[in-house]
Amino acid sequence: MKIFNLGEIDERYLNLVGGKARGLDKLVREGFCVPAGFVIVDLNIETTLDKAVRYYLDSGLDRVAVRSSASAEDGVDFSFAGQFVSVLNVQGEKDLRDALAKCIASLEGATAKAYSEKFGGNKKITMNVVVQQMLKPACAGVCFTCDPSNPDNILVEAIEGVGEALVSGEACATQYCVPKNNLDASIDAAPPMSAKHLKELCAQSVQAQVAFSTPLDIEWAVQDDRLYLLQARPITTQDVCTEDEFNPKHDITGHAVTRCNISEMLPGAVTPLSIFTTVYAIDWGIRKMLHRIGANKKMKELPDFACAFPAYGHLFMDLSPLYAMSKTTLLAKKEDVDMSICGRPLGEDEQGIILGRKPWFGARLRNSIRYITYIMSQKKTRRRLKKLTDKFAIKGDCPVELYSAIDRARTVANEVAFLHYATSGFSGAMSSAVTNALNKKFNDLEKSRAVLAQLLERIDGIESVDILASLYKVANGLMARDEFMRRHGHRAIREAELRSPGWAQDEKAFDQYLKAVTESGMQKPEKQSPPDLRAIAKEHGFGGKVIYFAKKAREGVRNREFSKSKLIRVFDVFKQAYTRLAVMLVGLGRLPDQDAIYFLTHIEIKELAAGENPALVKKALQRRRLLKIQEQLSFAEIYMHMPVPLDAQTVVESGDIMRGTAVSRGMVTGSARIVKNSEDAAKLQKGEIMVASFTDIGWSPYYCLIDGLVTEVGGALSHGAVVAREYALPLVSNIVGATQLIKTGDIITVDGGAGTVRKV
Repeated sequence: MKIFNLGEIDERYLNLVGGKARGLDKLVREGFCVPAGFVIVDLNIETTLDKAVRYYLDSGLDRVAVRSSASAEDGVDFSFAGQFVSVLNVQGEKDLRDALAKCIASLEGATAKAYSEKFGGNKKITMNVVVQQMLKPACAGVCFTCDPSNPDNILVEAIEGVGEALVSGEACATQYCVPKNNLDASIDAAPPMSAKHLKELCAQSVQAQVAFSTPLDIEWAVQDDRLYLLQARPITTQDVCTEDEFNPKHDITGHAVTRCNISEMLPGAVTPLSIFTTVYAIDWGIRKMLHRIGANKKMKELPDFACAFPAYGHLFMDLSPLYAMSKTTLLAKKEDVDMSICGRPLGEDEQGIILGRKPWFGARLRNSIRYITYIMSQKKTRRRLKKLTDKFAIKGDCPVELYSAIDRARTVANEVAFLHYATSGFSGAMSSAVTNALNKKFNDLEKSRAVLAQLLERIDGIESVDILASLYKVANGLMARDEFMRRHGHRAIREAELRSPGWAQDEKAFDQYLKAVTESGMQKPEKQSPPDLRAIAKEHGFGGKVIYFAKKAREGVRNREFSKSKLIRVFDVFKQAYTRLAVMLVGLGRLPDQDAIYFLTHIEIKELAAGENPALVKKALQRRRLLKIQEQLSFAEIYMHMPVPLDAQTVVESGDIMRGTAVSRGMVTGSARIVKNSEDAAKLQKGEIMVASFTDIGWSPYYCLIDGLVTEVGGALSHGAVVAREYALPLVSNIVGATQLIKTGDIITVDGGAGTVRKV
């Protein structure tokens, strides 16, 4: 064992002391202000602990932070990031012995597990420990000498007090972006940082980057009006994640791109693991459908994420590949695609290019038959879905085995998504047929939508409608909790997001739903008879053709809900499998916490499962921070290029009357409550009007409390809309910026027939 003061490590030991100690030593040598401390090289509990304790007692450091700096911690051969221990506020001999013992134990535990899984070979890893004066900072944080979104800027994040919560990704910070070419000018700063310390930090970060000859990720703190640098880690371009990291690389200029439909299935910002698992399956299912009906001769004609893709973490659909159906079949029209996905025909300035050439008549006739066969095979599709999903499971006893099982199971998710789009295509085609027929008569799209919603009311046998009725039964002792979970335990808010656990795995959330049902005084739901379609036809003056398609549309909604449930059940199995894998990886020290797995891609997780590339953990933590930024972004409904976030000022519509889409009839006036997450939903009071970004089946337990709904996205066939209609809740969707225009406590009138929301 050797002990060196920071700034005095012998050059022969620099490659052995680990990245933490090496960075601190260089900072001290370069003249930066660093809390005093020392490095214990190759600590061993049997032979060196007493010597280390004596050195501490002689140093006069008093209260210290004890941080591991293992020799392989920043290497590429072993993946121990997050495993090794840091202990704060250590004071006195006993505390120091305990802290050093924890560091050593973390090394021994990680090594034993690595050897048991046969990862890492026979490379020897030594435990080095940095013992450093513990600060009591007024504020602390991190500094990126190159802003991930703009290399010409310095990005600083700060929180009050100690910065550990920020580094771990658990706390939200105040951000400061400072141009590198303007450091001599006056710099404005809001708390917790002062302008003086922000300017000083930026200047020192530039000097440190020059000294290290690479961009840096620097931890810092301010105590007694003095700036300290606590750590410096080199970063490279590939280490820096950005909000648009997973934007598709293929060119979509001139394509019609929309957030409609897809943002109902998975609204808001999506984690990387979901993008490359559930979103990939959705995109694969659409591309397979286009191939099946002859729009593309080969699957590879369309790249991955050609139809459903992320932009700045939010999901969009490229309509142009779907428009190809209008050339390759005799049945599908471009307007039908618009109506099915967007609920309206797109204007001339929203017309996307149509991919592919128009084949000869015989080929289009053959493709039309394939198209009809595909969307009309409802019974066959249901049987195939049941066979694939009823006994679907993913098993594995070690990281590599479990990862391999997950990887193989992706083909099932892709196939189930493909089958779901058979039922979804049928539902969309029939609803479009009804809307088009009504619009020819009324020449009023909003009225046509309102009548469509009336025709789709009270559809029996829909699983999503059964959820609320079943919750009532559980709350009143009429159904066993286990029986409910058997039927609906795979459902959740944002249920295609792998980070959102199903109700069976989130008992706290489920108990909250039961509480909402109990407090609402909800009466036992009664089975309602379906609407008299002929009476509606007589009321509005349309004939048997509309009635026929309305019946088919009702059948389509039922089958679509069935296939959607099966798809979500498959996704729920993936959620549970990835959770088990995350537990294993945390136990092996390859992840800092279970939540970090959602911020890696499926391929990246393969490396961690094999004990490789620990630098991926840093990426996961960066992406977790970026998700908070992505969640605040808003987008237009239609783009003719890669979507870009709206400027905050363009989101808000002026005036007190907001016009959207009529989804569920009825009119109600009441107090609004903005609901952006489950915590907001738990605050809902009986009789309030919920204003949210989306209608999601996960919100349905709260439908017994509220009197109306307003959403920023959604359509007549969205799952939340189906439930709203069954419980006669007025719902207006597609109010852009609704959660900004309306504040909690505002009195608003929701007219679900006219599609308007008015502030009273």
